[in-house]
Amino acid sequence: MRNIWRFIAVIAIIIFLNVDPSSMVKVAAEDISVGYIDSDQGRFHILDEAIQAANEGDTLHVFGGVHSSPVMISKSLSLIGHNRPVLDGENRGTVVKVTAPNVLIQGFTIANSGQSLDEENSGISVEASGVTVQGNQFENTLFGVYLKEAPNSQIRDNIIHTKSLDLPRRGDPIRVWYSNDVLIENNEITEGRDVILWYSERLIIRGNNVSGGRYGLHFMYCDDTTVENNWLVNNSVGAFLMYSRRLRFNRNYVSNNRGPSGFGVGLKDMDDAIIRHNLFVDNRIGASLDNSPREVDSTVLFDGNIFSFNDIGIKFTPSVRKNQFTNNSFEDNLEQVSIAGTTKFLDNLWSVDGIGNYWSDYVGYDADYDGKGDIPYESRKLFEQVLATHPNLRLFLFSPAVQSIDLAAKALPTIQPKPKLIDENPLMNISVPPATSIVVDSSSRPITILSLSLFLTVGALVYAPGLLTRQFDKNPPKKLPAEDSVLIVSGLTKRFDRVPIVKDISFSILPGEAVALWGSNGAGKSTLIHCILGIIPSEGKVNIGPLDLGNNPKDFRKSVGFVPQEINFHPDLDVLETLDFYSGLRRAHKSVGEKLLEDLDLYGHSNKKVGQLSGGLKQRLALALALLSDPPVLVLDEPTTNLDSNTRANFLTYLNELKTGGKTLIFASHRLEDVMHLADRVLVVEKGQVKKDCPVNIFSESIAENAI
Repeated sequence: MRNIWRFIAVIAIIIFLNVDPSSMVKVAAEDISVGYIDSDQGRFHILDEAIQAANEGDTLHVFGGVHSSPVMISKSLSLIGHNRPVLDGENRGTVVKVTAPNVLIQGFTIANSGQSLDEENSGISVEASGVTVQGNQFENTLFGVYLKEAPNSQIRDNIIHTKSLDLPRRGDPIRVWYSNDVLIENNEITEGRDVILWYSERLIIRGNNVSGGRYGLHFMYCDDTTVENNWLVNNSVGAFLMYSRRLRFNRNYVSNNRGPSGFGVGLKDMDDAIIRHNLFVDNRIGASLDNSPREVDSTVLFDGNIFSFNDIGIKFTPSVRKNQFTNNSFEDNLEQVSIAGTTKFLDNLWSVDGIGNYWSDYVGYDADYDGKGDIPYESRKLFEQVLATHPNLRLFLFSPAVQSIDLAAKALPTIQPKPKLIDENPLMNISVPPATSIVVDSSSRPITILSLSLFLTVGALVYAPGLLTRQFDKNPPKKLPAEDSVLIVSGLTKRFDRVPIVKDISFSILPGEAVALWGSNGAGKSTLIHCILGIIPSEGKVNIGPLDLGNNPKDFRKSVGFVPQEINFHPDLDVLETLDFYSGLRRAHKSVGEKLLEDLDLYGHSNKKVGQLSGGLKQRLALALALLSDPPVLVLDEPTTNLDSNTRANFLTYLNELKTGGKTLIFASHRLEDVMHLADRVLVVEKGQVKKDCPVNIFSESIAENAI
C-alpha cells in the first residue's frame, strides 16, 4: 500500500511541476558487463537482454563464450568484446543488424550467417551513420560488412573470410552502398567475391590486403575517392574502377591477378583519375583502359608507376584518348603496350613536360648524358601487331619463330608495321618514385618502391613471401602429392563472338586415370583442351589439386604437360639445343632432359636437326619436353596423328607406363584403337557439350551398337 501512495505522489509532482519524465531517468553513460551462459562473469548472461536494458551511449563489455543471434542494435551503443566472444548466427539470416547511429562493434568473432544472396545475409548489416566496425574476425559469413546508407562509418582492422562457396555464390566481404565519407582501412580480406563500392563519394580505401576473390575492388559511381597503400594480389581482377571522377589510386601493390580478364587495374569511363606510384607486377594485364576518360575536358594521368613482368603492361581499347604517361617504368612485360583492334590509336601523350617513360626494350642511346634517350622509343614489333587480331598466336611467345618474324620486319621495311606509340623522351633508367612504403604482406612489413626499383635495375624483384617472378625463380616447380594430383573442371564455357563453342563442361579425373575426348571434327575437343591449359581465356574453373588456373596460373602451368596436335620446332636447332632451350623455360636440370631422351630412345638422335626428324621422333621429342617438369597431369591433342602403326604402338606403350606411374592423362583422339588401348573413361563431346561420360568398356559397347 505504501508503494502505491509513493507512485501516486510522484505522478502528482510531475503533473504539478510540469516535469519531463525522461529527465528523471539516469542518462549518464555506464559500462555494462555481459558474460556468457554458465559463467560467473557479468551482470547479464544474455546479450539481447543487456542491449534491451542499456541506455543510449552505454558501453557493453562482452566476455568470451558463444552468444546467439540475431543481434539487433537500435540504440547508440558500444559493444566491446573481450577474449574474442563469438556472435553465432547458426547459419540463419544476418548475425548483427545495426539501425542506430554512432555504434561501435569491436573485438568479436562474427560467425555463421545464412547463405541467401537474395536476402543479403551478412555478418554485420549497417543502416545508420557513424558506425564503426573494428578489430573483428568474420568466419563463414556470406556477406561480411554491408553498409546501406551508412555515411561517415568506418571498417577498420578486421579479418574477413566469407563462406567457402563457388565464386559466383559467394557474398561480398565488404559492400558499401549509398554511403558517403566512409573509411575502409587495414582489413585482411581473403576468398570473398568483390569488395563492392557503389554510389558513394569521398571514400578512403587504405592499407587493405585483398586476395583470392573475383574483383579485389569493384568500384562504380564513387567520385573523389582515394585508394592507397593496398595489397591487391591473387584475385581474378585487382581493381575494376568505373563511372567515377577524380579518383586517386596511389602506392598500391597489384600482383598476380590472372583471371579470365586478369587486369591489375581496369578503368572504364573514369574521368580525371590520377594513377601514381603503384607497382603492377605479374598480372595478365597491368592496366586496362576502356573509354577513360569519357568526358571531353577530362584526362587520366599515369605517373611514376612500375609495370613489370606482366603479360601485357597496358592494354587500350582503340578509341581511348587523352591519357598522359610520365615517369612510368615498363620492365620486361611480354608485351609492353597492347591496342585491341585495328582502329588508329591517337591523342595519348607518352611524354609530359619533356619527361617520358622507361622502356626495357629501348635500343637507343644517351650521348649527352641527360638521362633521356636521344632518339624516340617506338613500339613497332610485327608479332605484337599480329597478336592484336590473332590472340591465339600468343602460344608462340618465346619461340624462335617470333624472333624470326621481328628480325624480318626490321630487315624488310616494306613489311615493318607502323608504331603503336612513340615516346619522344624515353628515360634511360627505371624511374624511381619517392621512397614511400607499400605494404606487401599481411604482417605489414613495408617494402619501399625505391628498394624494389633498385632490384629491378639489377634484374631481380623482391616479392612478398612465396611470390617470385617467373624470370628469376630458380626453384623447381612445386610437386603435388600423388593423392592431390586431380584435374577438376567446373562450368567451363568459351564463346567466340558471343557464340558458345564450349558450353558449361564439368568433370574430374583421378590420379593415374586416362580420359579420352571423343567427337567429330569441330565438336570442340581442341578448344576444350586449350581452355583447360589457359591458352585461350574462358569462363569457369580449372584446378589441378589445390592449384587454380585463374588464381595461381604459374604453378598450375608447371603442373601440366602439353603435347599439341601440330608440333612446330625451329628446324635449324638440333635435338639437344631444343631440349636445352625448353629446359631453361621449364627450369629443369639438364640431366632430367637427358634421361627423358634415353627413355624415349632419342639419345642417338641428339645431334640431328629437328627439321630432319621423322614425325614419330618429333612426337617423342614433344612428349619429352612436356615431361621436363615432371608434371602430374599430361594433356595430349591427337597424339598419334601421322604415326605409323609400330611407332604408334610404342608411343601408346610409353603413355601407359606413365599412367601406371601415377600420371593423369587427358587426350583427344579420333582413333578408336588408341582410345581402347589407353583410356579408362571416355567423354563424348558434341557441339561443345559433354553428351556422355562413361567407362571405356561401356563406350565400346555403345560404338558396337551404333548408339553413339
